[in-house]
Amino acid sequence: MLKSEWHYLFQHKMMIIVLIAIALIPAIYCFIYLSSMWDTYGKMDDLPVAIVNHDQTATYHGKSISIGTGLTRSLTESKSLDFHHVTAKTAADRLRQGKYYMILTVPKDFSKKATTILTAKPQAMNLYFRFNSGQNFIVSKMTTGVATAIKAKVSQQVTKLDATVVLNTLHQATKGTAKAASGSQALAVGAQKLTANNTTITKELQAITNGSQQLQQGNQTLADSLNTAVQKLSIIHTKTRNASALAAPVHEVTSDIAKIPNNGTGMAPFAIAIGLYVGGIALGTMYEGFLPHKKPRNALTWWASKASVIGSVGLLQAVLLNWSLTAGNHLHVADQGAFFGTILLGSLLFLSLIFCLRLLLGGFGTWLVSIVLVLQLAGSGGLYPTYLVNNFAKAINAWLPMTYLIDALRSLISTHQAITTNIWVIIVLIFGFNIAMIVRFQIGLHQSFIEIETNAEEN
Repeated sequence: MLKSEWHYLFQHKMMIIVLIAIALIPAIYCFIYLSSMWDTYGKMDDLPVAIVNHDQTATYHGKSISIGTGLTRSLTESKSLDFHHVTAKTAADRLRQGKYYMILTVPKDFSKKATTILTAKPQAMNLYFRFNSGQNFIVSKMTTGVATAIKAKVSQQVTKLDATVVLNTLHQATKGTAKAASGSQALAVGAQKLTANNTTITKELQAITNGSQQLQQGNQTLADSLNTAVQKLSIIHTKTRNASALAAPVHEVTSDIAKIPNNGTGMAPFAIAIGLYVGGIALGTMYEGFLPHKKPRNALTWWASKASVIGSVGLLQAVLLNWSLTAGNHLHVADQGAFFGTILLGSLLFLSLIFCLRLLLGGFGTWLVSIVLVLQLAGSGGLYPTYLVNNFAKAINAWLPMTYLIDALRSLISTHQAITTNIWVIIVLIFGFNIAMIVRFQIGLHQSFIEIETNAEEN
């Protein structure tokens, strides 16, 4: 038996090729899928985000400071993210459209508030971060980490600024104290001279006068120096709130235009698309989509007989999938009708694609179905946005049916953007695949083996 099995394979070389092609599927899957997202964190400098700077220049101890301008320049030149310095309206529009993944806004009084840290009423310095986690849940976690890092960096700069002020003030106070010490010394010298002159008062009235003047000058120097030191130190408030403000001067204020409640909701569009495609593969493997059970009269009725079964299964899997998501996983969707309709279209899209490849290309089409799955996993943007994947995945993104289904589902679940274009692309693809199948059935009417198979089944 063993020898005969291998003997049969070597006599049918095409079967060997088929088996080798099947064996290649895991390697192709891992290579294409993993290479597409091999270094996503290393590509974060390609992820587009916006910075909106409203900060106005402030004066602090005779010096002009503009923290917002410095921060904007630093970030646009950095490699942390792809920062774009734009207006507030442009940033908001592109965030909503999914073209930006975060907005950092610096308020107009940011620098001014930095000057209040050591005053009697220190004010919090707020940086405003706005996200669109519905566009991509994983990326929202990445940008949140960057936001925290930016806050820490600016806090360090502000703390350094105020610490410099404190040190300069203490230095000036020290100089004042030194002058006070000098004045005190002059006072002592004047007193000594006065004492010495008193002992020789019959001595020399001019010397007494000189000693008195030195005493007065010493007193004045002491008073002026101490007054200067007090003034310098008086600008520094040392209450608990000042210490807290100096330790953490900058606070991040976050908001989200499409907040995702949990990881499942964020991953739902990708998971739905994969589930529908895998369901289509299973049906394509188990159901004969070409050979009829009765001699067909024309290609259209032949196609309709097969499409009625395939379409019914597609409808059933859409109903069950929708029910499991809403009732089982408690997925919240604002427009339930549009959501179910999109799932149904996705089901019909992948079934049409899979059966079209099988009918047109036979065994190679069956193999190609798995490769198409791998390509869609890598390039459809379901897990990571195209900004973070390799060039190959970016290039095929617009050519993948799953791209349009995921975008439509993501809009319905979280981002609430228009899905008209995505739906039309899906409908056109469904019609295109089915027209190709009808043509294949038309060709099949003229093939003798169809008649032979039909007669064999009828007998």
